[in-house]
Amino acid sequence: MAPKLPVIDGDAHVVEPFTLWDEELPEEFRPVARQRIVDETGKEVLYHHGTPLDLEWTIGTLCTPGSASPEGRLDLDLEADVHPGVADPRARLEVMDEQGIAVSFLFPSCTLGLDDVPDLDFRWAYARTYNSWIARFCQADPVRLRWGAVIPLVGLDRAMDELERCLALGASTVMLSPLPRSGPGAVPFASPEREGLCQNLGHPELDPFWQRLVKADIPAVVHAVNPASNALGLGWVFANRVQWQMGQPWQMQMAILHLIESGALDRNPDLRVGFFEGDVGWLAHWLGRLEETYDKFALLSKHRERRPIETFRQQCWISGEPADLGLRHTIDLVGQDRLVFGSDWPHMDGAWPDPIAIVRDRDDIDEGMKRALLVDGPASLFNVDLDAIAKHLGPGWSLDAPTRDLRGMLPSDYEPSRGTSPVVQR
Repeated sequence: MAPKLPVIDGDAHVVEPFTLWDEELPEEFRPVARQRIVDETGKEVLYHHGTPLDLEWTIGTLCTPGSASPEGRLDLDLEADVHPGVADPRARLEVMDEQGIAVSFLFPSCTLGLDDVPDLDFRWAYARTYNSWIARFCQADPVRLRWGAVIPLVGLDRAMDELERCLALGASTVMLSPLPRSGPGAVPFASPEREGLCQNLGHPELDPFWQRLVKADIPAVVHAVNPASNALGLGWVFANRVQWQMGQPWQMQMAILHLIESGALDRNPDLRVGFFEGDVGWLAHWLGRLEETYDKFALLSKHRERRPIETFRQQCWISGEPADLGLRHTIDLVGQDRLVFGSDWPHMDGAWPDPIAIVRDRDDIDEGMKRALLVDGPASLFNVDLDAIAKHLGPGWSLDAPTRDLRGMLPSDYEPSRGTSPVVQR
């Protein structure tokens, strides 16, 4: 068998066990922690702060690639139908071997939406509990399993304290909300109560946080959150699919705008930032519009030493759908080493039908671009030592393997309606 190229999955996910909240949250928060209840008829109900959620799919469906496609199902069971690698590190390493993934950078599922937790103490309790759990998870193989610490940017002192704790636990990056909120989203736009609720990523108050990341030599990852989040306000206007259609790119656009326009990247020129799960094809338009308005409104904007495109090329990376029609254009604009492969596994909205196969089979990007997307781009963002990875992996992997030999992440006979569990797939 030909050796495998050691693909680096820059954006993969775990699924936090619901027992985690019952067992490890501070006791005062447990009565209204997230819950998954399956009644006697087999129907699943999720509870958020004691309130049942009206969802169109189950957690098992959320955690199954392709489950919302015509070949999928919306009632997959988390325990029976989903691969145990979503919450078990040994099983995760086994499935990574099957998928051809050398290193996974892991982010949460339920803990993505902390801006919707109005109680700030509760929000921090969720973050700390998750961070402790994922640190233990990755101890199974700290070379191949890397994790991003969830840091709510609500109170700089708290953020700095949790950052220090997570660095000591071995965090490889931090995961930040694109639009951090310090309060609930259901506040009218013109209301004076909105003042102080929004803390954009470019605020000078955050500079000590950025500088600590630089000192630790780890990047920040700005990761899209649930587009139905009350903190974003889209869920009140758009139905489910449309929330995902526009809600994720829009978050990244605002985050990039805040970090560049505010001068935060100029003030912190050694900071590395990744913008994840918001697609990539719109980037040329967005940076181009920033360039245009720098000139068109020169008298109304602050002078910057660098232009927006130059700033992005020097400090930023982006990850999104490998099938994005604008992928090649984005490569041409910012450089092939500024894109990061992310499978989003095991989430339902990840690239379908197979994220690695999509990259392998694209005829508009050459071998060097494919390799950069799958290996070199994520390695440069996360400062991965590729030689050390190759040594750790041993025989069967090769940094010289061509992308044409990649097998794809999913089995050739994979059926999303049956889930990802090895038992049901057999």
